Amino acid sequence: MLIFVIVLMVIGLIGIFVPGLPGNGLIFLSTLGYGMVTKFDEISVNWIVFFGVLTVLSFVFDYVASIVGAKKFGATKAGIIGGFLGGIVGVLILSIPGLLIGQFVGTCIGELYYGKELELSMKSGFGTVVGYVLGVVMNITIGITMIGIFLLKVLL
Repeated sequence: MLIFVIVLMVIGLIGIFVPGLPGNGLIFLSTLGYGMVTKFDEISVNWIVFFGVLTVLSFVFDYVASIVGAKKFGATKAGIIGGFLGGIVGVLILSIPGLLIGQFVGTCIGELYYGKELELSMKSGFGTVVGYVLGVVMNITIGITMIGIFLLKVLL
């Protein structure tokens, strides 16, 4: 059972980078499932609740980071939508590098469509990528924290 949970957690970590795969949510559900199966003998309900709070915070931060990053660099609604759509197209074509490139290009196109000049559009595109990267860093930190605590509690 423990090996299966660890595999799910690794998939969750990968999911932080790859859209469409669950990230910290899968890590949380793995710990919850393990706790339920072991009747919370090895990992307490309190730790599961803590992991749940961290998971919610990761979702909120992920959402807010991209939008704040884009807005901080002057993106409009059209740029934010363009960045979202560009990220999806980019990841389908070029995987992780495509995600970043797609967000940048999509935001630029959205901003140009809105009527902004190229230089300002590129600034907004850069902001979208910065926001995404900050979100990933925070999510990785949260994911590794949950996995580390889980492993310490279960293995020691």
